[in-house]
Amino acid sequence: MTALLILVSYTTLKATFATTSAVDCPQMCDCYSPTPTELINNVNQHIRGISNNTLAVDCTGRAVNGSILAQELDSLLSDDELTENLALLSISNTPLTQVPMSVCRLSNLRFLILDDNRLSRLPDNCFTNMTALVWLSASRNNITEVQDGLFDGLSSLEELHLSENMIASIGLRVFSNPNDLSNLWVISLENNRLRSLEPWPFIRGLQRPQSVPAYIIIRSNLISEFTNAIQWQFNYSHHSYAKVDVTMNYIKHLSDILHGWKWNLPIAEWYNVMRLENVDLEIRSRGFKVDFAWSYSFQCDCYDVDLLALAKHRDISNYIFKGITCSQPSSLANQPINQVPLIELVCDYAEAGRCPYGCRCVFRPANSTFHLYCSSANFTSLPFDLPSPPATHTNYKLDFSSNKLLRRLENRPYFANASVLDVSDCAVEFVDPNAWREFATMPSELYVLSAETLNLTFRAVAPAVFLHGNKIESLSSHVTRVNLTPIRLTLNDNPWKCSCDNRWMVAWFRSLFSGASSNVGDVLCASPPRLEGRSILQSDEVEFCVNPPMRVLKVILSSTLSAAAGLLVLGFAVYRLRVRLYRRWKFHPFDRDECVGEDMDYDVFFCCSSDDEDPHGIHIVELTESIGYRVCYHERDFLPGELIFDNMAQSIERSKRTVCFLSSNFLQR
Repeated sequence: MTALLILVSYTTLKATFATTSAVDCPQMCDCYSPTPTELINNVNQHIRGISNNTLAVDCTGRAVNGSILAQELDSLLSDDELTENLALLSISNTPLTQVPMSVCRLSNLRFLILDDNRLSRLPDNCFTNMTALVWLSASRNNITEVQDGLFDGLSSLEELHLSENMIASIGLRVFSNPNDLSNLWVISLENNRLRSLEPWPFIRGLQRPQSVPAYIIIRSNLISEFTNAIQWQFNYSHHSYAKVDVTMNYIKHLSDILHGWKWNLPIAEWYNVMRLENVDLEIRSRGFKVDFAWSYSFQCDCYDVDLLALAKHRDISNYIFKGITCSQPSSLANQPINQVPLIELVCDYAEAGRCPYGCRCVFRPANSTFHLYCSSANFTSLPFDLPSPPATHTNYKLDFSSNKLLRRLENRPYFANASVLDVSDCAVEFVDPNAWREFATMPSELYVLSAETLNLTFRAVAPAVFLHGNKIESLSSHVTRVNLTPIRLTLNDNPWKCSCDNRWMVAWFRSLFSGASSNVGDVLCASPPRLEGRSILQSDEVEFCVNPPMRVLKVILSSTLSAAAGLLVLGFAVYRLRVRLYRRWKFHPFDRDECVGEDMDYDVFFCCSSDDEDPHGIHIVELTESIGYRVCYHERDFLPGELIFDNMAQSIERSKRTVCFLSSNFLQR
């Protein structure tokens, strides 16, 4: 409802008042006297009975001098009878920067409309004289503040309209006295420059009946915080009936009003303050209702989790959070907050810079976990300490994945408070045996926010340690002394060395498979080549130590070598006993021609003493030639005229063998 409605269809004429003297309207302006019927239709029942005691001064589109206009208005309003009887005054579309003092003397005025001027300030000790004032409007001016004492004593005032000004501050006592302005139920401050809000809207509602609650409009300001500089002591047993419109401001959280106004009450009591009722299948507030819709900077983080959780549990979130969409974070931008899962409401947490460099520390109250996102942070070792969680019963979830410079996983005391440790896709070659002992103590309970009680309830979870995608070849066998079956481990995509020294790993991986780490079947051998790509879980210790093809080869080689050795021994024995064998059994295994194919004239050169020629020499030659051998014999084959030594040398060179008949005659010569 705006004051301009009072001026609709005014009859343009010079004002003729029901007074005993005629008064001139200010130059360059028009003066109107609205009819009672028009005012009744456009205002409320309080306009009835004011008859023609109304005056509207409108200087639209006129080049009016402000100082002269103020003097003319003082002259116009100086008439005693007019001052006594005037019930409604409207001064609009003028260059006035201050309210004329003559206006302050209109003690019987019930409606004062000062819209569309250039007022920079409302005067002190002016309105306090207008004890009958019901309606005050000064919209669309340049007012910058509403100072203390401005409206003191206006016990009849019902509606105050100060929209579309430049009001940046409101005195702490203007609206905070519950015994003052007892009938004020409409306060319009929209489109101003207020940056904070004191709890006076709640105070105003304390004086209102449930049937006619206070209606306070503060939309389209710059409000980003709620303060309690007046130190109001909240008592939620006292009912406040008010509708507060703070839409299109810069409010970050609904819970800001609880913390800022220092309402130390349980979240559930906040909804009791609102006195929610189901009317015609629609949830409505019969108490104190604040409309936060269309905030320009609403943060969908962890601060409103309790409010949202309880609202969802009571199925009233569509009413409480109606029209509220996320501005931040960017991943939730423009999403209605009542549609965001509670698990996605998180808070970045730095704790005075203790969050490790390159990391993001996040608190997630829905499951009471404190996340450290340190992936790809170029760590060469893990941080020695971490920031403390912002709440009790909070587990760490640690993400150190993809740190390609991390080669050793040393033990850290905070492992024992982590439900998830992700060190995957790094370059880890060594895991401290003490770290495995810490893994065994990781918490197996996760605390979850109960929407019904807003308390933390726990549920059993398997702690997780992700070590896949590293460079682990083997582990210390001491790890078998630690009970890791409750832990969910990922150890795949590592270059496991399946050697005989590591055969114990077969039983260890089987123990993990029987526990929470059911995916260890993906852990494969990388060496030796004969076991490359084989699942450790499906192997046995014998395979780690014995190479079947090599074993067969060893058996074959040992058998062959044994046979060869036997043959060599036999051959050596036969060779050593060849003469005896030949003499006894005429067996001569070495009697073979190893010179087959050689181009020689004789197979043998037979040399003997001439004294042994007959009968032995001739007999041996004949016997040898009878079986196919070519024999060189001196009596027959030596060249005449040659020296004996030359003939012997040539015979030896032209023969494959030389056989000498050793006898006493041969030796004597």
